[in-house]
Amino acid sequence: MSVPLAAPVVLMSMIPALQFDNWQWLSLTLAAPVVVWGGLPFHRAAFTNLRHGAATMDTLVSVGTLAAFGRSLWALFWGHAGMPGMRHGFTFTVARTAGSSTIYLEAAAGVVAFILLGRYLEARSKRRAGAALKALLKLGAKDVSVLSEGREARIPVDRLAVGNRFVVRPGEKPATDGVVVEGSSAIDASMLTGESVRVDVTVGDAVTGATVNAEGRLVAEATRVGADTQLARMARLVEDAQNGKAEVQRLADRISAVFVPVVLLIAVATFGAWFGATDDTTAAFHGCRRGPDHRLPVRAGPRHPDRPAGRLGPRRPARHPHQGPRSWSPPAASTPSSWTRRAPSPPAG
Repeated sequence: MSVPLAAPVVLMSMIPALQFDNWQWLSLTLAAPVVVWGGLPFHRAAFTNLRHGAATMDTLVSVGTLAAFGRSLWALFWGHAGMPGMRHGFTFTVARTAGSSTIYLEAAAGVVAFILLGRYLEARSKRRAGAALKALLKLGAKDVSVLSEGREARIPVDRLAVGNRFVVRPGEKPATDGVVVEGSSAIDASMLTGESVRVDVTVGDAVTGATVNAEGRLVAEATRVGADTQLARMARLVEDAQNGKAEVQRLADRISAVFVPVVLLIAVATFGAWFGATDDTTAAFHGCRRGPDHRLPVRAGPRHPDRPAGRLGPRRPARHPHQGPRSWSPPAASTPSSWTRRAPSPPAG
């Protein structure tokens, strides 16, 4: 709701043609729930940080928006901004204006709405990325045909142990990672590697769980089971990509740890300088408020909606789950050099 409420406030403040008599009071009515209720997560975080003696970008957002909103309230109720017929001009030049007739509701509401929109897009991207993780986990086989003393027995895949021999018939998926001990076939690994060309495997070659046996009957010996398989490790990497941070995000966090206190100190120093030079509290507050408020767009950096985890959604199918905050390549043992690509057969006739 913050974006629909903040959009008219920004438009009325930035486009003089949309301003009418008492438009500023409508702006206040629309902006108040955005700053107070929509910005509540930032205010709570700022209060928590204050109790621990820390300052983050949430602190800067809370202080900046509350300062802009409080300054606007003062101008509306005790200044001249609440007079009927008040208009806000829009120019690309810098001019000195009376502080008592200027409001900053569009800055307070617009910044909160913009950041909340980024958080919403980020959360939606993470939900879509979760679909890739679920699809990846569904690739594995649910049961397996174990070969023991020449006889086959069907058991759940979680009961399979390293060293067990299992049968993979044409059209079935290897239940886990293993080495072929009998038979030869062609393996379709496209769901894991994205490579559409099948690879030939024979005795001594490795097979990976969740691939598809396209042709002959294979007997393989399990080498990795459970959480040690390539499929399980790829699933963990997808989960890490959702919860982890890219290097640029960690850099932004380190910068904000220094940036935010510096901005607040500059604001306090500006207030003191203006008050000492003019002995005017209104002018001093008007000057110091510009510090945190004008630096608020930097807040969009650490919360950019296009974070790496967001790029693991439906447009990145499950066969590419390893793309995330850090680059990753499958272990060499999972893609042995002995595999050979098999070209597709020419069409009949």
